[in-house]
Amino acid sequence: MRVPPYYRRPGWQRFFAGLIIGILIGWVFFLLQYGPIHDELILERSKQQAEVAQLKERIDDLVRKQNEQNEENQKKLTIQEIEISFTNARSLRLNQLTLYELHQQAIEELHFLEQRDIETVANMKDLMISTLENKVFSINDSRYQLDVEEVYLFTTLHIYAKIVPASS
Repeated sequence: MRVPPYYRRPGWQRFFAGLIIGILIGWVFFLLQYGPIHDELILERSKQQAEVAQLKERIDDLVRKQNEQNEENQKKLTIQEIEISFTNARSLRLNQLTLYELHQQAIEELHFLEQRDIETVANMKDLMISTLENKVFSINDSRYQLDVEEVYLFTTLHIYAKIVPASS
C-alpha cells in the first residue's frame, strides 16, 4: 500500500499552498491584534499593582496612626465625675439630709482625683480607699466611717461604700 502522490497534482498543490499562506496570514493578523492588546493589559495590570501597593501602604499607615491615637486617647482618659453609693443606707435608716451631707463630705475628700488620668487613679486606688476608710465624718453630733466595698474606674469613678457608725 502506498500514499498517492498529491504533490504532483496542481489542485492539491494550490490547496496546501493556500492553507500555508492562510496560516501565515492568520498568524501575522493574530500577532498584530494580540500584541497591542497584551501590552495594554500588562500596562493596566502594572498600574493596578502599583495602586494596590500604594493603597496597602496607606491602609497600614492609617491603621498604625489609629492605633497610636487610640493608645494616646486611652492614656488621656481622665476622671470626669465621682459617684458614691451607700449600700446599707436603708438598713441604717438615716434621713436624706444626713446621707446627702455624708455623700458631699466623701466627695470633697476625693475631689483631688477629678481631672486625673485613669491610669494614675488606678495606681493610687489603695490610697484612695484608705483615705475614705480612715476618715471620720461628723454629721449632726454623729460620727460615721465608710467601708469601701467596690470601686469601678472609668471616666466616672463609682464607689460603693458601706456606712459604719464610728466608735468613739
